[in-house]
Amino acid sequence: MSEDNFYIRIFNNLDQLHVQDMVIAGLLATAEDRSESVRDGISAYLERSLSEDLGNIYDHYFTDGIFFVAVSDEHIVGCLGVEKDNDFIYRLKRLSVKKGYRNQGIAKGLLDNIEIWTQERGASKLILGTSEVQKDALIFWKKSGFQVVESEVVESGIEVFSLEKDLDLNFEN
Repeated sequence: MSEDNFYIRIFNNLDQLHVQDMVIAGLLATAEDRSESVRDGISAYLERSLSEDLGNIYDHYFTDGIFFVAVSDEHIVGCLGVEKDNDFIYRLKRLSVKKGYRNQGIAKGLLDNIEIWTQERGASKLILGTSEVQKDALIFWKKSGFQVVESEVVESGIEVFSLEKDLDLNFEN
């Protein structure tokens, strides 16, 4: 699939259940071959996520952030949101690309849109958190210029990482 076969747009309320189901399915799939404590940790994380942001994307992200979806054949196949951490730092959340659509430029396209949107608002840095369970995501973030600045093992035994990327505010590139 080339970029001609998908497009990126801003999330709307009609997307809620599609995005929510896609993110949940993606995270559950990463834990399939893991220990029971890891699967329990991911289930607890998903429950928290539903009450924090995933259960009401529009109200959560559109105060001081944005949420993009990637669409192919009129189906949502990817998403990425960002929320304001402070005047110069924005936090990325909810990167998800459906299996079968990965490694085709969708995550990069979503990130490119987020970077443009945040730079237009004066952001100098993007931050995010991910875990060892999302191996492909960690590889993607590193290839996209993010650096691990901290890691810790949480009680479920999962190693979690904090990453950041300084944004180049030169728009001529």
